[in-house]
Amino acid sequence: MKLRMFLLLVGGVVLAGCSALQAPSKRQQVVLTDFSNPKVNQAYYEFTSSPLDKPSVLEEAPVEEIVIEEEDDSAEEDFTAENIAGAYATYGDVVVTVATHKFKLGENATRKEMALFQKALDAGYSTALKQYRPVGFTYAMSSVGTVNPLSDIEVNCKLSETSANQVGQSTCRTFFNTVSNRYVQLSKGAQ
Repeated sequence: MKLRMFLLLVGGVVLAGCSALQAPSKRQQVVLTDFSNPKVNQAYYEFTSSPLDKPSVLEEAPVEEIVIEEEDDSAEEDFTAENIAGAYATYGDVVVTVATHKFKLGENATRKEMALFQKALDAGYSTALKQYRPVGFTYAMSSVGTVNPLSDIEVNCKLSETSANQVGQSTCRTFFNTVSNRYVQLSKGAQ
């Protein structure tokens, strides 16, 4: 009895193996990739147009172009405003550049002067923030020196649109004056 069951089981296994060999379409074949072929890593892309290709934002009323005027180096502060007429309805309250000021740290400015200037920026930012509490108040700093990048630093005073209209110029004026005064104090104290 045990011999019959064993032979029946062996016969079933052999029959299953033969049937798998007889149906090659049901076999899974492993395809090896030849990575030495340069065309292996290239993909075929089919670009078709869809109704989502056209952005809906561009179909609104056109926004006037912003004209950037060159700064006069003799002017201490240059108050400018960006054109944000069409952006408010789409994006909400946006941040705009209210004023730009160029600080001259000296021809031989080094990391030491830059560290002092950063402390002055922090003091000016906290002073203007405590005094006016503007929404979206921040600043952007970039080095614009020609020979020594640290010799001239340009700082942009930025506020949200509503704060810019209410307390923008006074906030930026306080910010820039505090930065200037604090930097002079820190420079004298470092010598």
